[in-house]
Amino acid sequence: MSTYERGTQDISHHKDTYKLMMDITIWSGGLLGANILFFTLLFGAKIAWFPSLVISLVVAILVGMFLKRGAAWHGVMIAMAIFAAIASMAVSFLAGLG
Repeated sequence: MSTYERGTQDISHHKDTYKLMMDITIWSGGLLGANILFFTLLFGAKIAWFPSLVISLVVAILVGMFLKRGAAWHGVMIAMAIFAAIASMAVSFLAGLG
């Protein structure tokens, strides 16, 4: 006979793994969603790059607040927006040279 009793097994590692997988899913979904929104507004809706960037950033910040992500979420979204702004300005500058 087994000495196992239902509900006595330590499942703390399972909980940690589940939390990590949920965090990875939320982060990757948020990053992907912000990029898809930006490019949809830019190319699909034919909105200029700066308003598209601002709208995407505001939506990403609001999603982060709704999902109770911390300061890291907001920092990453702002850093992505700064990178996108620099890249968009560079492309606009290079396109204007021709």
